[in-house]
Amino acid sequence: MRIALWLLLLGGMTAAQDVGQLGFMTGCWQGRGGTEEQWMKPLGGTLFGMSRTVVKGKTVFWEFLQIRVQEGGVVLVAQPGGNPKPVTFRATQVSDSEVVFENPEHDFPQRILYRKQGETGLFARIDGKEKGKEKGVDFPMTRVKCE
Repeated sequence: MRIALWLLLLGGMTAAQDVGQLGFMTGCWQGRGGTEEQWMKPLGGTLFGMSRTVVKGKTVFWEFLQIRVQEGGVVLVAQPGGNPKPVTFRATQVSDSEVVFENPEHDFPQRILYRKQGETGLFARIDGKEKGKEKGVDFPMTRVKCE
């Protein structure tokens, strides 16, 4: 009974068992400083994404991303720079406008958040502790045409 009340108080935010609610992430997104991200629609229990940051005509960061169902819930698997050792973050909160992934054992970040902002915005945030200090980086993005 207490769990049901707690879930009700969270306004529908629960740990996810499928990726269907994450359709709000679908599309192409442009952020500040040359950052862009693209997510395929949820299909077959997965979303695939990629991001890159281009500064002065040069790619300075890139990452492959996937969100999928894995043993007991939804996870985000990140491969920054194509790293052959991916990092997995477990979804701890999911609604049809926000998702939070966490991995307390990872160096930085330990938490990744995506939130829908109106019809044309997607807000992402990475945060946690780095070298013993709290740190957070925000990535406000606007929907753009996929080309």
